[in-house]
Amino acid sequence: MKSFIISIAGGSGSGKTTLALALKRSLGRKASVFSLDNYQRFGRKLSVIDGIKNWDHPSAVNWEKFVADLKALKNGKAITTTHRDQANLKFPRKIVFKPNQIIITEGYLLFHPLSVRKLLDFLIFTSAKEKTRVSRRRKFKNDKYTKKVLLPMHRKYIEPTKQYADVVIDTEKLSLTECVNLVRKRLKI
Repeated sequence: MKSFIISIAGGSGSGKTTLALALKRSLGRKASVFSLDNYQRFGRKLSVIDGIKNWDHPSAVNWEKFVADLKALKNGKAITTTHRDQANLKFPRKIVFKPNQIIITEGYLLFHPLSVRKLLDFLIFTSAKEKTRVSRRRKFKNDKYTKKVLLPMHRKYIEPTKQYADVVIDTEKLSLTECVNLVRKRLKI
């Protein structure tokens, strides 16, 4: 079984995870959600800006492992990955992720590398104004990080990838139900 990959990228707080989970609920058992967050690098491997670890630079992601795992899933093979609960990043656990008819993958930098984009079948970019995105962030609220790292990295590495999207969804203008219906209508699923 080859999996169809629906991908959702966009800035922190733009609604990527919310849309991915809503699509999964709408599609039922034939869909699974696969997060780029599970491929974050930790510790000394991160670059630093003004003494702050930069979690939002492309080098903060283990792209090699992500690409290998996404290729395996797309080709019907299960993978083992590390899952870090966002509430407590210090306690990672191994999970087995099985392929499915539809895999919804989401992540802030998902469209950045060409090697990833080549594996994606339908690309969605979730868009919201900067003020809205910042106010929606539930985890890692830190004004210094937001100003020095998050927003500059968004402008440099995330916003430019909007051009690769098959559809751009303004999550401020559409309800979650409207977003899901838009995707399903575009994909005829």
